[in-house]
Amino acid sequence: MTDEPLTIGIEEEFQIVDADGELRAHIDAVMARAEQKPELAPEDVKPEMLQSVVEVGTKVCKDIKEARGEVERLRGQLVEILGESDLRLASAGTHPFSHWKDQLVTQKDRYLHLEEEMQDVVRELLIFGLHVHVGIPDTNLRMDIFNEARYFLPHLLCLSTSSPFWLGRKTGLMSYRSILWSHFPRTGIPPDFDSWEVFDSYLQMLVKTGSVPDGSKIWWDLRPHHIYPTLEFRVCDAATRIDETICIAAIIQAVVAKLIKLRKQNLGFRKYEPYLIRENKWRAVRHGLQGELIDFGKAAEVPERELILEILDFVDDVVDELGSRAEVSYARQIIAEGTSADRQLKVFDQTEDLAAVVDRVCEETRAGLPT
Repeated sequence: MTDEPLTIGIEEEFQIVDADGELRAHIDAVMARAEQKPELAPEDVKPEMLQSVVEVGTKVCKDIKEARGEVERLRGQLVEILGESDLRLASAGTHPFSHWKDQLVTQKDRYLHLEEEMQDVVRELLIFGLHVHVGIPDTNLRMDIFNEARYFLPHLLCLSTSSPFWLGRKTGLMSYRSILWSHFPRTGIPPDFDSWEVFDSYLQMLVKTGSVPDGSKIWWDLRPHHIYPTLEFRVCDAATRIDETICIAAIIQAVVAKLIKLRKQNLGFRKYEPYLIRENKWRAVRHGLQGELIDFGKAAEVPERELILEILDFVDDVVDELGSRAEVSYARQIIAEGTSADRQLKVFDQTEDLAAVVDRVCEETRAGLPT
């Protein structure tokens, strides 16, 4: 498969909500409390642009089992910290009804400079994502896998959709977060790069011309990380259930492993043009698991549920080596039960109450954690 272990790192962005389900600016208190807890390292919990958002990041994990332990640890610590102030943790790509105009910006130079540069584009960025890193130390191999793995991005988004509401309305989309994020520059399905040198030349041009300070301002759905020797998958909405987070991370790791295995067998995986993949991404944004995506090989529409099952078959010969068969197989349960977006819409259809939607998201976010 690969001579190097395919390490995993997971970043999750969460909502801080009060008893009424509204977002609450509370990050300063969260950070102060986190610093007092011996169970948390300084890098475990981070502020974000808006004070009602909190981000956590796992350590570098050797396998998906270790990653699960980290996700459970970090969610558990945040639930405990927020509970001390009668607040709750919620994991979904957007909040159903809180308005971005009411949110406070975190008073750090980084965010204030970003606000000055981006204006309302960044002020309205009340969104929450799931980012998964897979370690690939060899730079040229990293770029080869980068080019091939783009094909899978819409399918990963379908599994994670959790943002059907925005500003108190049903948007008609399953991932409205993706629409809001697209307002930023250098987002979406990335272009093709023939080598690491070509990518680095592109990045240096942007730095030299004052477009970006470094690679951290390249926000594609998949990117070579600017510091770590990883590919960072950024396409997913925040996953509500822990099982969903772990399943998506396991599939990402397995896809990377399979692409490397094919390359070592001199087989490779076809590179599809970004403009084709964008067509599938729109379908994922609009319909999620309920829709049809394009099977480019067949030049035909195929139900997304069938395509997810094909991906599970595609990675079947690597998951036992990775120790992730159970975690990858959880995708079958997502197919059967729907994503967080499906479940949120169901709650709203039954209650016509967006606060009840938030309540359900909060319940699922902490489900499986110790009481």
